[in-house]
Amino acid sequence: MRSQTQPLPSWIERVVASRTVRSGYASALAHLALLIALALLVPRGERPPRPRTIGLEFNPPGAGDADVDGMAIEIAAAAPPAPAAAPAVADLAIAPEISPVDPSAVDPSAVEPVAEPTPDRQSAPSDTVVKAVSAALKRSTPAVTDGIAGTTNVMDGRTAGRGAAVRGRGGSPASEAAVERGLAWLSAHQAEDGSWRFDLSGCRCNGACPDPGTVASTTASTGIALLPFLGAGHTHVDGQYSQTVARGLAYLDSRLRPTPRGGDLGEGTMYGQGVATLALAEAYCMTRADFLAGPVRDSVRFIVAAQDSYGGGWRYLPGQPGDVTVTAWQVAALKSAAVGGIEVPGTALDGAGRFLDRVQARGGAAYGYQGPRAKPCTSAIGLLCRMYTGWHEADVIDRGLAELARPGPDPAAIYQNFYLAQALLQRDHPAWPRWNARNRDQIVAQQARIGHEAGSWFFADPDSAPGGRLAHTALAVLTLEVYYRMLPIYGPRAVE
Repeated sequence: MRSQTQPLPSWIERVVASRTVRSGYASALAHLALLIALALLVPRGERPPRPRTIGLEFNPPGAGDADVDGMAIEIAAAAPPAPAAAPAVADLAIAPEISPVDPSAVDPSAVEPVAEPTPDRQSAPSDTVVKAVSAALKRSTPAVTDGIAGTTNVMDGRTAGRGAAVRGRGGSPASEAAVERGLAWLSAHQAEDGSWRFDLSGCRCNGACPDPGTVASTTASTGIALLPFLGAGHTHVDGQYSQTVARGLAYLDSRLRPTPRGGDLGEGTMYGQGVATLALAEAYCMTRADFLAGPVRDSVRFIVAAQDSYGGGWRYLPGQPGDVTVTAWQVAALKSAAVGGIEVPGTALDGAGRFLDRVQARGGAAYGYQGPRAKPCTSAIGLLCRMYTGWHEADVIDRGLAELARPGPDPAAIYQNFYLAQALLQRDHPAWPRWNARNRDQIVAQQARIGHEAGSWFFADPDSAPGGRLAHTALAVLTLEVYYRMLPIYGPRAVE
């Protein structure tokens, strides 16, 4: 019993003295401490995207697995960086209908330049490369020699000798006008980070152009889009598209991944490796820019290391038994780099010749994809590769080219015609004048001239369909540039 003088405890004191409340306090403090500990264990920042595997086949319907036309691609790479949001379609001028013979109808210089990229190596050019490009743009490039009999740069025909080459080798005012419209379309569809994408993402197109591609490699798409600018004489130093070329070259450098075997530019596919290396090598041959020498040398070393040591060819992934389409891009890159003074082991081209022996038919007049089951597209590729590697059976090559040229150029087969045009012209084949006139005029006639896609192409070509409108436009422009785009790998002097 409480004494009369002892006051009764207040309700607060009774609550505090309660065992139930005190156990609740202890539980709350324990949970709070646990939550703090868990928060400290969570890593900061986002985890990098997991690699994904994409399988793509550039094959015609009904083609077999082991021997098919066209380009087959398997990609195992991290997803490319998400492009910046594109401005509305209204921000990009829609070209009116224009005549294919009027080169002044389209003014490529009116194309608005895109914003400069941010300095993130995985999504944009590095600071070092951007500074090197800027410095190169401010200085002139002196004349250089190509190492072949002390001649001047073998690519001079793309600039000073362009007009004479067009007149002398079968071009026309209409084909030159089509080239300029194609370059204007390509420039307008460059993404803000300097790349091009087969699906046309990241550019100001914003879905306005039909027939986008589906191939994921951004190095393949950027490389093939750069080649037409280089083919017409535009570099990061000279030409109205110098900024376009500079951003594209810097993007390719930003995607080069150093490995013990060299510089990996493929983003999971040797197609990307070959095309991107060819673009870098051409730019180096044309300018001898110091900042390009290292990436070209490193990417060439990766190509050599990725060659199938037994069969001699290249396919999607390093070391795989080769196919003729992937092999052609690697050989083209190696030949262009070699003429630029980059060391290329002779064993690499010897191995390519060994691969061609395995896929040839009719004594070397025709070629298959991975075996001797010959088809027109793979035969055109194989015959041009024989020229790259200096094969001495000229009469066999001429016989094969005659067979391919006899029916005339297929209006839809842009990939086949891209290779066949080069081979016929380099051989100065008797079929060239007639075949070229038809091929040239039908390509010009098929160029889009109205709407947002004016200046571009899209063909019903199963051999290159996944490349979409971007790839088809690049291939069409390159084919129309064949008269002066006499790369070292395409000219007789290089074979000699």
